Amino acid sequence: MSRVLIGVDAGTSNLKAAAFDLDGEQIEVATIENPVETPQSGWQVQNMTTNWKKTATVISEVVEDLGDHHEILGIGITGQGDGCWLIDEDGDPVRDAILWSDGRASEIVDDWVDNGKADVIREATGTDIFPGVTLPIMQWLVENEPETLEEADTVFYCKDWLKFKLTGERTMDYSDATLPFLDIESREYSDEVQELVDFDGVDDLLPRLAPPTEIIGEVTGDAAVETGLPEGTPVISGVFDIPANAIGSGAVRPGESSSIVGTTSLNQTVLTEPPEELLGRGFTLAVDEGFYLRSMASMAGTPNIDWSYENIANNREFADVESEIEELPVGSEGLLYHPYLSSSGERNPFLKTSARAQFIGLSPEHGQKHMMRAIYEGVALAMRDSFEHIQVESDRIMIAGGGSRSDFWCQMFADCLDAPIVLPEGDELGAKGAALLTGVALGEYDDLEAAVDRTVRTTDRFEPDPQKVPKYDEWYEFYHDAYRAMFDVWDDRVETLERLKDKQSTTPAAQ
Repeated sequence: MSRVLIGVDAGTSNLKAAAFDLDGEQIEVATIENPVETPQSGWQVQNMTTNWKKTATVISEVVEDLGDHHEILGIGITGQGDGCWLIDEDGDPVRDAILWSDGRASEIVDDWVDNGKADVIREATGTDIFPGVTLPIMQWLVENEPETLEEADTVFYCKDWLKFKLTGERTMDYSDATLPFLDIESREYSDEVQELVDFDGVDDLLPRLAPPTEIIGEVTGDAAVETGLPEGTPVISGVFDIPANAIGSGAVRPGESSSIVGTTSLNQTVLTEPPEELLGRGFTLAVDEGFYLRSMASMAGTPNIDWSYENIANNREFADVESEIEELPVGSEGLLYHPYLSSSGERNPFLKTSARAQFIGLSPEHGQKHMMRAIYEGVALAMRDSFEHIQVESDRIMIAGGGSRSDFWCQMFADCLDAPIVLPEGDELGAKGAALLTGVALGEYDDLEAAVDRTVRTTDRFEPDPQKVPKYDEWYEFYHDAYRAMFDVWDDRVETLERLKDKQSTTPAAQ
């Protein structure tokens, strides 16, 4: 009988469960959609009971497919971070979960930036806040739904809620707690941070802190009925999806990095201790003793490529376009692209909601292929910008997401970042990270390094081209200086558009 570990990745839009054998081979996987509700513009919520029911569904599908030929050793949960998931004393949800992507606390965050509260949080936790962080959401509840916090007994994150439903235990791990309750140095809750909310009982709402590889409980009889898991199956504390993906990709040693090039560009590096100086906005995540992640999630991801193929390349095949632009030199013969295409601007390594995408240096000598290469280069330069602000030289970068499917782009990443780019095998890296943590907790692996050495395999590796590396060094400096010079221009553009709207609204209609 084969022995397996189950990992669950409760993402924002999809819930996944996967079973892995002890050599890291994926045996079974199940996925279900997890729609986000938008009750008002800028608000994003999910029903907590529905979230659990769907998670139970994907777990039960995997368990059923495993049949009697596999022994389930344990289960680990990872999932979306941030947001606010509240339950009452009886363990029932107090309200719908407010998600990390919810913007209702935007004005509170702006106020905290102005009055210095954001600096207090950054100094204590090593992390910058944004509207979807739990603490400003709790302040919003104080001001708009005070009865909600009065009714609440425990504040959770997504994975903690699911662990509670499996075990009845109320816990939180270091990685989720970092945003924004944890003193990053002591790995204990920060009293100073809790006092920033105008509510006396924040500390009473925080559950017990548990290291990621602690077995926090066992699957209860009720949960066994809903999931098909054997009653008594061990459940671990785990981590949220950012560090889980790093672990699943194989980035667990100091100096190893991982990137997910998707809708956003998530970039992070493993550290043995928190950085002494925080350069640029980002997260410093405490995963475990001696294991920290400095992470930056840039908005400059694959939507730039999607847009360019639709609007510039006339939906040509990727391979055809890439074979043409591969012959162009570094710098696209003088054409630079800033990849701030998101309507919300950029958030890491700098915060500028007015930032927008742009070409610089366009001339009659440039054509479609120059524009396409410049866009690829722009996203690569934004990735480098994140790692420059992380301030750690990467030994290698494990890469996943849609961007990893392009050999041309992966080689560009290697040249631009002057670091080997390595592609891990498999798609469900978050679930795999949760499963590997479970294996360590159960003693199946000596530690995470041993787990990764046994289970993580790679499909390709791209080494930096020594002739292109110094050229990208020069082009990055221009890229960086150019976007800094645009800060006031981007703000002026917004103000000008507002004035244009005012003039249009006061102009008499044509007779």
